[in-house]
Amino acid sequence: MHLRMVEAAVNKDGDLSLEHLYAEKIIPALEHTAGCIFAGLLQREDQPSHYISLTLWRNENDADSYVHSGEYQKNLQIIEHTLEESDKWKIQLSKDNIVEYTPVEIEPEVKSFTVAKHQDVLPPHLAAKSSYLRILSLKIKSGQEDEFKKIYSDEILPQLESVNGCQFAFLLDNSSHNGEMISLTIWDDAASLDYYEKEGLFNAFMGRLKHTLGDLYRWKMALKNRTKSATAVTSQDIGVSKYTMITGKKFE
Repeated sequence: MHLRMVEAAVNKDGDLSLEHLYAEKIIPALEHTAGCIFAGLLQREDQPSHYISLTLWRNENDADSYVHSGEYQKNLQIIEHTLEESDKWKIQLSKDNIVEYTPVEIEPEVKSFTVAKHQDVLPPHLAAKSSYLRILSLKIKSGQEDEFKKIYSDEILPQLESVNGCQFAFLLDNSSHNGEMISLTIWDDAASLDYYEKEGLFNAFMGRLKHTLGDLYRWKMALKNRTKSATAVTSQDIGVSKYTMITGKKFE
């Protein structure tokens, strides 16, 4: 299975327009796109003007074919008027050698990952509007990538999927990019996610993985354990971001 995330910010008053267009135009188009098994629009909790279009594909070839066919660009054109415009301008010469000022275009950020463990079955309630998406980005110590994936897949993933409120969980291997691994989980509601984070289970999972993590995380954890005045590990160190599902649909 392959995952694509397209992230962009909307302009003022563009949120409702984007949500409507995604539900009425983008999802139906993706439903008839070969290999696409899920599409959802999610809104970032701490930055409400930021959205992610999350799509799941049977494999990477299907996702690439969608882009190369021009269908991705067509879908982007449908909603591009709702997206935030750049406040930067560039200077260029016209064909008549007249100086022109044109705005610098902001392109949505696209990230594409192959799911580390083979998974094809999606839960039937994945597209529920109240769902929450949690993205955890971790920097892995060089040489520890396989160890991290083994612990996550064999020990953590089965327990995580049994946690009350967790709909779906999988690992995205982005280790070629500065040793990054991404744990993506989808939850029934905010209360279930808060309970998972605050009742010690998340910290217990991190404890199992800590020997595979980068030096910064392990150093700050050691400081925290030695003194109460030490700086705690922050979400910036481990890259936590949360999103609310606005609309979505499972196609298979």
